[in-house]
Amino acid sequence: MISTENQPRGWGKEKNLFPFKSIFWVFLRIGFFTLGGGLAMTTVMRHELVLKRRWLEDDEFVAEMSAATVVPGAIAVNMAYLQGRRLRGKAGAAIAVLGTILPSFFVILLIARVGLPYFSHTRVVAFFKGSAIAVAGQLAFAGFTFGKKLLRDRRNTIVCTIGVILVVVFRLHPVWAIIATGGLGYWICRTDRPQGQLNGRC
Repeated sequence: MISTENQPRGWGKEKNLFPFKSIFWVFLRIGFFTLGGGLAMTTVMRHELVLKRRWLEDDEFVAEMSAATVVPGAIAVNMAYLQGRRLRGKAGAAIAVLGTILPSFFVILLIARVGLPYFSHTRVVAFFKGSAIAVAGQLAFAGFTFGKKLLRDRRNTIVCTIGVILVVVFRLHPVWAIIATGGLGYWICRTDRPQGQLNGRC
């Protein structure tokens, strides 16, 4: 098997260099050890795929994260599909999605079978409260990590601010706010660069 750990950035651009087994185990671990859903999972994915294994460039990851958040479906599954497809095509996408959803599937089955009677237990309640705080921290870190990269440009900051105002001040449904700010962002940034190159600018 070809080791893909700690290789120079950009290594393995040929799709056949990424072993299916490695893709499966990476996404299985991401799915098993991440609390908080898709947005919290993106920081773990970025750490595994960009920073640790260097399978993807940071700009590639952020571009596909943007796509995963605006199309219907679970963000975690969308991200796994896009990243797996980039690594090994359609088969890689299927393996990445499978690795991502299997932990949740079996954990829910386990909870439904043996865990429900204990949900009112004091220690279990305390654990869930602590987990909720941890998830809030993960989401805040995700916002900080990607905001630091994407909000370097004044126009990006304006689009983000308008989106927040639409939701917080005008109480607009988040779906309509995303559509509105997405259209505004496209109108402002459509001629700036080739698709997929974000680099913290519009």
